[in-house]
Amino acid sequence: MRAPTPVNFFLIAVLAAIHPIWGISQYTAVDAASSWEEGPLRLEGIHQATNCLKQEEVVPPIVYAPDNVITYLTYQDQYFRLGCAVSGFTEYFAPSRWAALKINGDGGVDVTGAPNSILVEGANRASVIATPRSAASYRIAIPAEGYVSFDWGYIGGSNLLNQQFWIEVNGVRAESMAEGHTAGSFFSNQLFSGDILSFNIVSEDKGFEIQLSNFEFFSNAIGVIERQWEAGAKNGQQGHFTQWVSVKKPDFTQVIFPGNCDGISYPLIESGASIEPEWTGYPVIDEDGSIATTHDQYPLTDDGCAFSLKWEDEVLPDNGNCIVFRHWIISDYCGDNVQDYTQVIKMRGSCPEGSSPLPYGQFDIPENGNQNGAGDPKYSVSNGSLQAALNSNPVEAQLVSPAE
Repeated sequence: MRAPTPVNFFLIAVLAAIHPIWGISQYTAVDAASSWEEGPLRLEGIHQATNCLKQEEVVPPIVYAPDNVITYLTYQDQYFRLGCAVSGFTEYFAPSRWAALKINGDGGVDVTGAPNSILVEGANRASVIATPRSAASYRIAIPAEGYVSFDWGYIGGSNLLNQQFWIEVNGVRAESMAEGHTAGSFFSNQLFSGDILSFNIVSEDKGFEIQLSNFEFFSNAIGVIERQWEAGAKNGQQGHFTQWVSVKKPDFTQVIFPGNCDGISYPLIESGASIEPEWTGYPVIDEDGSIATTHDQYPLTDDGCAFSLKWEDEVLPDNGNCIVFRHWIISDYCGDNVQDYTQVIKMRGSCPEGSSPLPYGQFDIPENGNQNGAGDPKYSVSNGSLQAALNSNPVEAQLVSPAE
């Protein structure tokens, strides 16, 4: 047999539905030649990583169609928090999200029914409870690049714990599970999106319980979009693919603060004009470090993606004019890093009444110090990436004939 070869590309339109937690979108495909060999419909794709301030294009999977005709290609998104914002068996790693499978006597896995053993959640822990003469495997796919650690301890049953409870990564038993130990700590090697972590348990005449505590997933990702793809063919076959889009926080060292409106860096503000940050500039993430290039700049607002943004104005009348010292403070939620900066804003005439920042999310952000004109690009204050917002540009899905 030879590897499948690309046959055609189909232009597909995105019908995006945006929701803070989940979204559904559908691709409608165009029929192609129907003279291809029959075979199972399957999907193959790649996992993605994005900055939480960006909106990335959706990358659809390759569809291996049985007759070269797919009638639909859809996906559904669900967002989970990761990183320092969560810990324990919650969010993506909640016990209900672990697949429960039976282990047969030959070591194979039975997917036809739920095992007798159960995985339950406590206040700050989870437990794997094995009923007498049961064997089960609890598995979950790793959502992003990172490391897993947790403590485990055994309650009841045989002392030969290594024969009854063990951990696997991609089907390989963890070497850290030493023989004869009834408790310990597990810290994984580096894991990647799609790797499979599993807890395995086998009981004899007497059941027992394994307590799992201090579960942590260490990752640079602050969240993950779990994208469930489904394709259907005219003959009724369906194919599925789970795609993980890890959402990472920006580099804290790439923060650039807005320039001074002092008549040198930027013009003075005219009397009566607004001095709110929507017009005088927000701090931005600048990926290339050059303020002259704006295509890679992403404004930070007071939700800050992974950062906390605060500012306070100090107003000083000066010989009939007004000087505002705007003190910016940006904090990293996870890294405990802080940056501060004072922006100088000079206004002709008397100082305006009230200098408190306006509520979040009311305005489009102009370029620093300049009001947006009718044809100028505008930045969106809302954080669309964390809401699984989708780019509305058309994308292409690749359709491939079955292997011969």
